[in-house]
Amino acid sequence: MKKTTIAAFLGTATLIAACSSTVSTLKSEGYQQMNGEEIRMALTGNTLDGTDADGDYIIYYPTSSQMRIAYQGREESGVWRIDGDSYCRRWETFGSGKERCVTMFRKGDQIDWVQKGEITDRSVLINGNPGNL
Repeated sequence: MKKTTIAAFLGTATLIAACSSTVSTLKSEGYQQMNGEEIRMALTGNTLDGTDADGDYIIYYPTSSQMRIAYQGREESGVWRIDGDSYCRRWETFGSGKERCVTMFRKGDQIDWVQKGEITDRSVLINGNPGNL
């Protein structure tokens, strides 16, 4: 195997391991679960710059129900909502257009997404729309 292939594999393995950490790990690191109003206030008018198992993304939330993403070389629009203390979102085509709901944990500007007790996304909250989405 070439060194770049090994490095890419190790980087991916590290990301997957990081994204499969448990909620207890987040809490031990000082993260706090966000309630619905905290999620709405943090996201509306702002951007999340993040990573999931498939790559990097940037999501801008212009309103409390609309969002735009740049991901894997494409841009797309979607809708989001708060359901209790969960963040739910649905893209036009990403994820086959199916809604996905997660809880969010925050430490400063870091926001991690948790589904079924596992971290699926790690993101950073940024003021405004720096990606011009």
